[in-house]
Amino acid sequence: MTPRVVPGSVWEHVFATRAPGEAWVTLTLAAPGTSWARGEAAVMALDVDGIHRQEMVLAAGDEPTEYTRSLGCRPAGPHLLRLWIDRSLSAANVEAVDLHAVNSGMIHDADPAMPAWRHAPVLHYRDGDAPLGNASTDTPLVLFYRPVSEPGSSTPLKGIEYHVVFSHEDAGTDLTGLLAKWGHTTDIEWVYRVVWDTSGTITREEFQGPGHRVVPFRGTRALGGHPVLQVSGRHGMVMDRVSCPFRVALTPAWMQPPDEPRESVMHRFPWTYRVSALEVVRQVALEPVADPRRPAPADPRAYLFLQWKRRTLDMSPLEAGVRTDETWYTSAWGRAELAFEGEDAESTAVKLPAGISASDITAIALRAVAPLPTPLEVRLVRAFFLDDNYRPRPELPAKGSATLRAPGTWASVWERR
Repeated sequence: MTPRVVPGSVWEHVFATRAPGEAWVTLTLAAPGTSWARGEAAVMALDVDGIHRQEMVLAAGDEPTEYTRSLGCRPAGPHLLRLWIDRSLSAANVEAVDLHAVNSGMIHDADPAMPAWRHAPVLHYRDGDAPLGNASTDTPLVLFYRPVSEPGSSTPLKGIEYHVVFSHEDAGTDLTGLLAKWGHTTDIEWVYRVVWDTSGTITREEFQGPGHRVVPFRGTRALGGHPVLQVSGRHGMVMDRVSCPFRVALTPAWMQPPDEPRESVMHRFPWTYRVSALEVVRQVALEPVADPRRPAPADPRAYLFLQWKRRTLDMSPLEAGVRTDETWYTSAWGRAELAFEGEDAESTAVKLPAGISASDITAIALRAVAPLPTPLEVRLVRAFFLDDNYRPRPELPAKGSATLRAPGTWASVWERR
């Protein structure tokens, strides 16, 4: 029988570790009767050994979903994990949370992944509009990272940059822009960057502050040395001064491969597409029937999502085209301001007529919408639709690359044989 946590009860789990390190737990949880489509979530509090409290927003609602959290730096020996419903932060209709599975472990000092775990930030939730402002909107879902280098430095340096996938953004780019320019409905932002020398001494720490400013980190630390950040405003920026007492310690779940765009992390965690889509449908006025002649936003299931990888360091604005029969549909409607450009701009989405399926797609092409400084090679990583439940369908058999040389000229990337 599936264990159930009800308000007023505390579920406990004992685990033991043979050496000190960074502890973690994966809890497969579901909150019956709740739905992110209505802005409802159970908020679970958990701590380890009576300290390191944090809060988990169960944005996936009544679907059993794995939530993995860091428990901080813990010594060797037995440890007690406690989990309970925080009624003051949860939706009013939360009556219970079902615990389908639990798994825990430790990342030890000798583990090659330890640097990514040791420096992963602790994120305090947004405040202002509620005690825990991300309990129904823009909630942090996944933390991922990538290595960074220090070009031109006379001393060998290493570093890590951490990115957070939020369920959406209440401010900033509108939905039409998110889909055309970024190819997702989430908000993906880098939040913290750290660089250290060969002796392990940190030489630089910084975060992405309001207005996309790069700001030196001078904040506090928690959970055994992790930098502490505060979600600031409604657009995924952070600051190093804490104003909300509630926090989450997401694990560094995935290292972005050098040959894939950052949006690939959502493919590793497909439930993030559903959570984000439910928030969009709840918050944004969408076309009743998708009209690909207009840039007005439609239901996310009306789009073909395209993820690319630029093989040359070039941030030029690009537009994708998708053909069904003899008709071409584009990601930006020929408008330069909707082209995907800039650092990390390697994904887009193309709105298509109702009823179009994967078998109707006959070609995919790409073009630059501004002069290119050098020829630009771009590889198509994947193309896919969302299913009825807003999860990625199987990928189209569409692979290929194109070398762009002149603006305005379509280059074929893939054609159905």
